[in-house]
Amino acid sequence: MSRTRYPSPDRLMQDAVTESGHADFGPGDFRDGLAILLDSLERDGDLHPDTDDAVIGDLRRRLVNRLDVEAWYAEHPDVHDVEIRGPVDINGLPRTGTTALADMLSLDPQFRCLRGWEQTKPVPPPVAECEAEDPRRVEFVRRHEERSAASAAMHIFEVDATMEDTEILGMAFHGQQMTLPVAGYRKWWRSADLTQTYEYHRRVVKLLGSKRPPELWLFKAPHHKFHLEALSRAYPEMRFVMTHRDPAKVVPSYTSLVSTIFPPAAERRDLRALGHEVSEHLREGMQRAIEERARIGEHRFLDIQHRELVADPKGTIRRVYDWLDLELTPGVERTIFDWQEANTMGAKGAHHYTAEQFGLDAGQIRSDYDFYIRHFDVAVEG
Repeated sequence: MSRTRYPSPDRLMQDAVTESGHADFGPGDFRDGLAILLDSLERDGDLHPDTDDAVIGDLRRRLVNRLDVEAWYAEHPDVHDVEIRGPVDINGLPRTGTTALADMLSLDPQFRCLRGWEQTKPVPPPVAECEAEDPRRVEFVRRHEERSAASAAMHIFEVDATMEDTEILGMAFHGQQMTLPVAGYRKWWRSADLTQTYEYHRRVVKLLGSKRPPELWLFKAPHHKFHLEALSRAYPEMRFVMTHRDPAKVVPSYTSLVSTIFPPAAERRDLRALGHEVSEHLREGMQRAIEERARIGEHRFLDIQHRELVADPKGTIRRVYDWLDLELTPGVERTIFDWQEANTMGAKGAHHYTAEQFGLDAGQIRSDYDFYIRHFDVAVEG
């Protein structure tokens, strides 16, 4: 299609080359994803024109990051030999406790966390002794300190906890993109082959860990459930912790969160259409997850129910450590449980929304997700 609003992939890539001074974008099929994303912005996007600079700026920044990664590899070939242990991967439906569980495990120094601030600009790789003053971290903290109370109530934020790999997958232009109204792109992404994407993911993770131990990585990303086999091929020793909750609670809550993340629309956004898309998107992801984890091997998965995490967080954490065959030292255990007590559900305020405002109905959601409820014996919440 002809573009009238957004630049072409070639134009964006040339701009990135000019900005960075490098020309090697590295391996992978990122050009396919970039082209489809830009086309979807043209077809599906409802964004206000004032958002264009920020949206395109993010895409260009990710291309610059790719160029910087390859330049770093060329100058530091020893990065190829960096060891990666694990990783441990926390995934499942969103709003099921993935963030709380990941934040608690992130307090254990035996894990190497994939922090948000280092993903936004991976080069140069962080150095442990200098992290407190790292400009990337300082800016990340500043931006999140400006968050509203409503945002804090919706989502827990810990600056040095492991976070979704949105930026790394974004650099491969094969990310979920729940930050933009690009339904057509997401439909393509759900069934896309992410083998090369996760090979590139490992490449960036090696760079990030090259000057910052330990080697045992901790990942957390609900969207990993869509492409578990591609992820496990890139990380053959990975073990998975999957969290579960009543989808009638999950789907409206996640739709509400997504509706606040999207940039402003040119006109009133159709929240009912968004609710339908999110519900179908997550349903398809869980269907794929059940199929793919059976092929990967159920012994590599530990299932955690949200109700268990809320009712017995201490027992749940101990069960995770026992399953991973990792030591939970008394000092780390105390730190984790202190954090949990300070961050119980509702501690930062209430997240206000209704299913109806997104055209959703609890009974219909449970019917659509009956396969999931039965497969994992998920409790229906009142």
